[in-house]
Amino acid sequence: MPHFVLLSESIGAGHDRAASAIEESLLTSFPDARVTRLNLLDTFRPLTAKVTRALYLETLARRPGWWGKWYEWQREKEMNGFSRLIVHRVLKKDVGSWLRRLAPDAVVCTHPLPACLIAEMKRKGLQVPLCTVITDFDMHGYWTHQGVDLYCVPAQPIANVLHKRLRYPAEVRVTGIPVSRSFLEALSGSETAEGIRPDSENRILIMGGGLGIGVTPMVESIADSCGACKITVVCGHNQTLQEELESRYGQNGNITIYGYTRQIARLMAQHHVLVTKPGGLTVSEALTMKLPMVLYTSIPGQEQRNGELMTRLGVAYSADTPDEAADLALYLAENKTVRETMIRRMETIRRPKAAEEIAEAVMEKALEHRGRHSRLRMIR
Repeated sequence: MPHFVLLSESIGAGHDRAASAIEESLLTSFPDARVTRLNLLDTFRPLTAKVTRALYLETLARRPGWWGKWYEWQREKEMNGFSRLIVHRVLKKDVGSWLRRLAPDAVVCTHPLPACLIAEMKRKGLQVPLCTVITDFDMHGYWTHQGVDLYCVPAQPIANVLHKRLRYPAEVRVTGIPVSRSFLEALSGSETAEGIRPDSENRILIMGGGLGIGVTPMVESIADSCGACKITVVCGHNQTLQEELESRYGQNGNITIYGYTRQIARLMAQHHVLVTKPGGLTVSEALTMKLPMVLYTSIPGQEQRNGELMTRLGVAYSADTPDEAADLALYLAENKTVRETMIRRMETIRRPKAAEEIAEAVMEKALEHRGRHSRLRMIR
């Protein structure tokens, strides 16, 4: 019975969602498999995780430009030796004993931090296949580590960059970013995405990620511009935002407010346009659902890079202000021909079965590893 370990981090909900989608596909494709999934810092250094998450969110809230500058400064650099040493020293003992106890057939990482740790442990003698799943449409240097056996990347442009940067042997596969099977299931039964979206009314879905960033001004602008539109707002874990919007728009029959919900696939299937910040997982979910996007409130760095690629490919519009985003959302909602053109373009980058492809690739690496060890035991 193969055993897989999936490691992620809770800094940004997308890394977690990617790991969950891979777990789902591993267990579906290989029912006899065992999967252990966890967030590395939350499990082994919870205080460090809490402080790191708070600093990250505070930086994004107060000084987002600082994060963007750091991201671009480090974008083409691998994590330096001192940083790798610190990560290894802080976590190696607990994680090492835990991994020896589990003896997994492969480790899959959806965040650079656990990928760094396991790669360093492999340099020190750990023998296990290491697969890294890149969860943004950009190739930051911190994803690359000597010791990674397989990189699963979102698109061919990212694979091209990675091939140029790699200084050591590793396999690179273009798989897409993994999303839950619920998104494919929400599309089943209809030949086209437009076939499950009603022509009788214009429906706009507004999302701000797990924290509901940038949602309030967007709702105000769209509600003011289009009184007849059906607007659905997802506030994520931001309960204050949800309560504020419910107090202002709770009596408006055209506006529906959600907090955190597991019904994102169903909501995407029912709407014509998505207004969102361009997180890697959210963008991949929209591509899977063939849902045209208006991108707003991008975090400088990875989200900005995600948005630039989507607009360059013609599958999304980018807006700098709430009013501009509202105008673009209404334009798309009212123009089916434009939406259909964008949906056709999505086929160049859309990878709806990414999670399945990754699960199969990980199993291949695990079987290769088992075969090598079996041959070694026979030789000895």
